[in-house]
Amino acid sequence: MKIIFFGLGSIGRRYIRLIKDNFNHELYAYRHKKNSKKNNLGIKELFDLKEINKIKPDVAFITNPTYKHMGFAVFCAGRGISLFIEKPLSNSKKGINHLLNIARKNNISAYIAYCLRFHPTIIWLKKHLEKNKPLHLTVNASSYLPNWRKNINHLKHYSAFKSKGGGVILELSHEIDYMCYLLGSIKNFKVNAKKMGNVTVDSEDFADVLLEFKRGVYCNLHLNFFSNLQRREIVADFKDHTVVGDLLANSITVIKDDKKRVIKFESNRDDVLVSQLAYFFGNYGKGRMMNGLEEAARVFDVIIGVRKAAN
Repeated sequence: MKIIFFGLGSIGRRYIRLIKDNFNHELYAYRHKKNSKKNNLGIKELFDLKEINKIKPDVAFITNPTYKHMGFAVFCAGRGISLFIEKPLSNSKKGINHLLNIARKNNISAYIAYCLRFHPTIIWLKKHLEKNKPLHLTVNASSYLPNWRKNINHLKHYSAFKSKGGGVILELSHEIDYMCYLLGSIKNFKVNAKKMGNVTVDSEDFADVLLEFKRGVYCNLHLNFFSNLQRREIVADFKDHTVVGDLLANSITVIKDDKKRVIKFESNRDDVLVSQLAYFFGNYGKGRMMNGLEEAARVFDVIIGVRKAAN
């Protein structure tokens, strides 16, 4: 199929590399300036949106900054182009219902890319939680924003600006997404979030969120990107055992009766992204996909609600 990319930042370039290495599709990139930095990825470039009508892409990969997602998604959906939108869906709810209506009218495939659903630790937890109801969960995602992107000033990147979709709640919205994936709909939440450090210009850099799920389970969620201690961990307490899922170590630890059983997974970030791409390409054109626009919009309601409650 023909695929057009909107955005050649780090994630866009990674997807292009992985598609070229693992799949067989014709790739293009839209660039808004002819003097843009050479993409050096060996794919065709377009500099006029009218050219998109000529090549008739099957799919658009929306991998540009968050605040630009909706405009390009609506543009492409209106032309019958299916969508692969990098998380999060947008930086506000503006335009989402319009996009949903266009997507339904034109019967296009759409997927919002929350790749951690394909992480082996999350896959194991999904199966375990289907058979075991937890008493409580604690989720911790912490990292140091200046280390995220090499050779880029973090204070000039959109991650640092609230108006551009920056801030820890949207940037680390993976956690809210996979918790909804694991436990279902959220009934209520309480939020404490602020800018405390110097890693952003005006967006929040930490958030403590208490999530209450409709199935009667609570989760304490901590997010920050000012910590030099990098963690991505889920602790689930059950009546007779505790499970620790470590997404950085690719492991599950089951603790019961003072005994530990450790399960290690052979996986890296590329493996997770390739699994996600395989899911998208394998289900393209076959009807409703996991985390399509309707499901993603419901989860985004929670994410943007948490962000608003932080203000």
